[in-house]
Amino acid sequence: MGIVRQRRKAETRVLLLEAGLRVFAERGIELATLDDVAEAAGFTKGAIYRQFRSKSAFLLGLFEQYAAVARAGSGARQASWFLPLTIQFASQAMRDPLLRRRFAVVLAEAPVGATPEGELLKALARVLRSPQGTAPPAA
Repeated sequence: MGIVRQRRKAETRVLLLEAGLRVFAERGIELATLDDVAEAAGFTKGAIYRQFRSKSAFLLGLFEQYAAVARAGSGARQASWFLPLTIQFASQAMRDPLLRRRFAVVLAEAPVGATPEGELLKALARVLRSPQGTAPPAA
């Protein structure tokens, strides 16, 4: 694969993920479609499938992008999609053991700080560490 083609493929992937972050934050994981993402990014759904094998693979790519921002600290977390997707991923993690484990790792590695999103991440980390997925009793 030529350098120009590789660069274009990487740029397409970035644009699709950026559109996906916005679309999934606005519409939710259950309701957003790959057609919605493709339209928001200015591509066809085929472009998504050339980058990702399935909607699940695309969601994993979104989660990886989300995780990088969560780990980057409070400045990066100011994106408009960050808090809605935090809630979306937390909700999904309560039903999906693999996502729960991955999300718990991201939360453990994320610097929390004294910001609203940092406090949310800290609270979610406590919830995900508890055995039943419920917050431990207050001391």
